[in-house]
Amino acid sequence: MDKKITDFIVTELKIGRWMLAPIDLLLFAAAPVFAFMMRSSVASYTCMDTESYIRMSDGLKILTGCFDLLLAIVCAMLVYEMTAHKIKAFLAYAIILMLPVLCAGCAMWGMGDSVYVFFAVFSLYLLMRGKGNAAVMVYGISLFLNRYAFFLLPIYAICFMQKKAKLAAYLVPLCGAWFRNGIMNGDGYCIFPIFEAEKLFTQSRGETLLSFHWPNLFQMIGPDKFVAEYSVAAKILAATLMLCIVVAAIMRRRELTKQNIVTAALAMSVLFPFIMPQMDERCGLMADVLIVVFAMQHMEMAYLAVAQIVISYMAYSAYFRGESVVPLCYVALAELCILLVLLCFAGSGKRPVFTLMKKEQNND
Repeated sequence: MDKKITDFIVTELKIGRWMLAPIDLLLFAAAPVFAFMMRSSVASYTCMDTESYIRMSDGLKILTGCFDLLLAIVCAMLVYEMTAHKIKAFLAYAIILMLPVLCAGCAMWGMGDSVYVFFAVFSLYLLMRGKGNAAVMVYGISLFLNRYAFFLLPIYAICFMQKKAKLAAYLVPLCGAWFRNGIMNGDGYCIFPIFEAEKLFTQSRGETLLSFHWPNLFQMIGPDKFVAEYSVAAKILAATLMLCIVVAAIMRRRELTKQNIVTAALAMSVLFPFIMPQMDERCGLMADVLIVVFAMQHMEMAYLAVAQIVISYMAYSAYFRGESVVPLCYVALAELCILLVLLCFAGSGKRPVFTLMKKEQNND
């Protein structure tokens, strides 16, 4: 009897492109249940006490939770597309659903952050499948929803130079950025809850800083030092780096392939929050999601995923607590190390190897 039950739960059936066993379906159904339980335990927290935010916070948290599930599914599809490994795909699905940063983003922030991340990651999946026009248009939706989607701008600039999509498709990202800018700079109440919550959150900040609890370059030099001057300089630096990255990729003839798209996108998602001004606690969410996908492709570098997610949650904790347990200037050094490893790997395609050299003693 026990053998019959065991044989039943591990027998694979063809469902679409997938060969799935009942035990796989059990994991697929159980992971959202545990994810919901994690979120519901802290769902009473609100990041703002304003009456207008409290009115829409429940709806935003439900919306965020739904897109958390969709994001986990598209990450599983992305992993399977890269590795053709079913177990890794299911593992990525479960990990994404239970990521502390995603759980907190849904139940505590309630700002709809996973919505833009879903469209950004889905655009990468479409690009990987060779559907350049659809990928660019989906990316435009992500860019419309959140300014942090611009981290992937060099990826789509390279796509433009390599003619992976038609010119007309790029009108969607341009319009998305333009409409978003108009909505966010407009006065009065915004009918889009995600944008209204973002505006209320920005207003609750009070003073403008170079970094709001995000461990980046400005935590090393002081987030309140020469805000206006450093802001302009950093934006020029970021624009110059974007141009240099695109030019370098074209000159070296680095084609965006199934094996390197996620690596390149991840490197950009870590690089630009590190050098851009006015980054806040939530700017690392895209990197947190992509680094899980990256770790499924390069298991020997899984330590980077652990470190990045811990660092990102430390930024969340600094907001919730009012201060960081570890000085953020030191955390920024750890983030810099992650960035250097990723840039080295993205540039050369080879995993950095660190060794300790033993000094030879001279017996003479």
